[in-house]
Amino acid sequence: MPKADAPTDLARVARAILLGVACVLLALVVVYNEWTLLPLARGEFSPLTRERIRALQLGFALAGGLVAALAVAVGRIPPLSRLFRARGVTPLLLTLAALLPFLLLDFGLRPFVDAKTNLFERDERLGWKMVPGAAGAWGEVRVEVNARGLRGPVVPDARAPDTRRLLFLGDSVTFGYGVAPPDATFPFAVGRALEPPLGRRVEVVNAGVGGYSPWQQLAWFEQEGRALAPDAVVVGFVLNDVTEKLALVRYGGRGEGWQLARTAHSSLERFLSGSALYTTLREGAAVLRFGRDVRFGAAAVETRDVRQLIEDPRRPEFERAWKITLNNLERLFGLARERAVPALLVVFPYALQLEAPVAAAGPQRRLADFAREHGIEQLDLLPVFAGQESLFLDASHLSEAGHAKAAAAIAPRVAALLGAAP
Repeated sequence: MPKADAPTDLARVARAILLGVACVLLALVVVYNEWTLLPLARGEFSPLTRERIRALQLGFALAGGLVAALAVAVGRIPPLSRLFRARGVTPLLLTLAALLPFLLLDFGLRPFVDAKTNLFERDERLGWKMVPGAAGAWGEVRVEVNARGLRGPVVPDARAPDTRRLLFLGDSVTFGYGVAPPDATFPFAVGRALEPPLGRRVEVVNAGVGGYSPWQQLAWFEQEGRALAPDAVVVGFVLNDVTEKLALVRYGGRGEGWQLARTAHSSLERFLSGSALYTTLREGAAVLRFGRDVRFGAAAVETRDVRQLIEDPRRPEFERAWKITLNNLERLFGLARERAVPALLVVFPYALQLEAPVAAAGPQRRLADFAREHGIEQLDLLPVFAGQESLFLDASHLSEAGHAKAAAAIAPRVAALLGAAP
C-alpha cells in the first residue's frame, strides 16, 4: 500500500507540467538577450530596448524559479499532494495545461509588440487630438496631457498685461517626442531665454501634437490658437509634414494615422491590449486588411519617403503634397498676419541630411523660396545641426541637448519679432 502522503498520479502530472513550464521560462532567460533580440529591432520606434530585454529576463528568471519551487513542493509537501485528490482538480489541471502554451506565447511575444496608448482620440476636424487630462507612456517617456489637450502647464484664457505669450505649433518634434520633462523641449527653453531681454514673464503654449501637419495646425489655430491671443507664433516644420498626409483617408490613403493606430479606443481594447498575443493578431489582421498604411508612422517608412522627397522631388504625388502643404502654410501665416501677430517658420532637418547638408537641402530651398515670396519669416536649422547627428534620438526627433541647441537658434529670431534685443 502506498503511503498516505505519497504523490498521487495527478500530483506527478502536476509536477511534470510545472517543471516543464519552469524549464521553458528559464530557457527564455538565455534565449531572450540583447545579442539575439536587438538585431531584430524594427527601427527607432521598436519596443526592443536593452532595458526592456533585461527586465523581461529578470521576470522570466523569477517566474521560472517560483514555478520550479512549486513543482518540488507538490511532490514533497503532503498538503499539496492531497490537494490533487480533491474533486474538480483534474478538469482545472487540464484547463491550465491547455492555457499554458498560449500564456508562454504571450510572454514570448512581449518584446516584439508596442503597447497601446490612451493619449489620443479621434477628432472629426483634426483627425486626432490628445485626450485632456490623459497620462501614459509615449516615446519611452511618461507624458501628461493638460486640460487643453496639450503638453505642459495650462495658461489662462486671458493673458496678463505684464506677460508675453508664445504659441508653438508643430508635430512630434515640437511636442518633444522622447523627451521626458516638458520644460526641456525647445518651446519652453525659448520662453525662458526671452524673459531677460523682454523684461517680463513669458507664457508658453506648446501646441505640438504627434503626427500633425500644416492642415491640422491651421485648423487648430483657427478655432483654438487665435483665441489665446499670442504675442508671437512659431511654426515648427519637419520634412515628413509634406509626405505623411498622403497615407490618410482624407488625402486618398487608407490609414488613420500612426497615433490612432497605436491607441486603445475602448475599455475592452485597453484590457485586451495588455496581451501581446492579442496585439500581434490584431496588427496582423490590420496589415492584411489595410496594407502598410496602418504602420505609416514608423520611422523606417517616414525616412524612406523623406529620402525620396529629397532625391526625386518632382514625383506627381510629392508635387500634390507640396501644393497642399504650402497652401496650408500660406493660410496659417495669413491668419496670423490678420491679427497682427508676428510669426516664424522654423524648418527642422532630418538626420539623414546632416552628412551632406548642401546636397540634401532641396526641400529647405523650396521652403525658403516660398517664404520669401509670401513675406514669411523663416529659420532653417539644417546649417545649425549639420554634422551633429548625436543631437538626434532617431531619424527626426531631437534629444534634450538637441532641443537646447534649437532653442538657442530660435530665441534671437523670436526676440527680434517682438522688438527686443536678443
